[in-house]
Amino acid sequence: MLRALFFFLFSFACLSSALAFVKLEGYFIAEKTCEAFQSKNRQTNPGNITTRPRTAYKMLGINRTGGDFFQVEVPDAPVTTSRWVSAACGLHVVKADTTTSTDTQHDNDQVVDRNGAESTDNLLTLSWQPAFCETRPGKTECRDLNDGNQPHTTRQLSIHGLWPQPRGNDYCGVPASIKDLDTPENWHRLPAPEIDTDTNDALQAAMPGFASFLHHHEWIKHGTCYFGEGGADEYYDDTLYLTGLVNNSAVGDLFFDNVGEEITGAEIRAAFDASFGSGSGERVQIKCTLDAGRTLINEIWLSLGGTITQTSDLGDLMRAAQPTAMGCRKGIIDPAGLQ
Repeated sequence: MLRALFFFLFSFACLSSALAFVKLEGYFIAEKTCEAFQSKNRQTNPGNITTRPRTAYKMLGINRTGGDFFQVEVPDAPVTTSRWVSAACGLHVVKADTTTSTDTQHDNDQVVDRNGAESTDNLLTLSWQPAFCETRPGKTECRDLNDGNQPHTTRQLSIHGLWPQPRGNDYCGVPASIKDLDTPENWHRLPAPEIDTDTNDALQAAMPGFASFLHHHEWIKHGTCYFGEGGADEYYDDTLYLTGLVNNSAVGDLFFDNVGEEITGAEIRAAFDASFGSGSGERVQIKCTLDAGRTLINEIWLSLGGTITQTSDLGDLMRAAQPTAMGCRKGIIDPAGLQ
């Protein structure tokens, strides 16, 4: 009799537990390192699996409505890839009854549709960081620059992004839950691009916005439409390669040699012609910003046609694109620090 009663109570408990589970859609964005349990009650964790901060995992469900553990998919976890993560560990990025977080190892294939052809119509956008920081002094990278802790950004053009065209060609294969999260205050919660250590270090030096997780945003919005076979690593390697060509040319010299002085759009275009061949300058658009009555050159946009590789001739890529309007006709190359 006691054995039958025990069996009944055990079965009822299991059934109640199963019924409490609530299936959820979307992704869990880990905000910190947390254990990913096989059993949340026994706290077993084969493989000692933990979540990676700023990584997205496929959401499976929550232990109960308003519960305290999410079940997420952790690729390559031993025994079972379905793991339980504390809801206090991150953010659930779909509309649901709870806000939550969980950890999982993000696979960019969950975000990127790799069936497209590699983009052959692109726009390389480069920034002059001191001008950018005049209007956004509160950003982390701008506080560093204005305090003198980012000297490299006062000597070269910085990466803003590489944007597949036409305009509006963005967020390819990105779930709505991730796209909805793409606001500056939440860039740190976006899935981190899968890049190797060398690319990461080079990007951190060439893209000051890295400090504000700009590289997360650029990958999710623009890089996902680049469709390079190498994914985010190829996307950023190509961006770094092109940026290096510009900075190591007469264009880079023009900016560096005229800090504090006014230059014209015609001079910038002529520097491109001198370095990359006649006609390349016609594919450059100059962007300016106003600061306390001063006109500052803050970006240059390069139109590019054709497939980008690590051996591409920048002049050939530019001449393969359509000419563009000059945009801003003259402006100051702003020195570092608030003026």
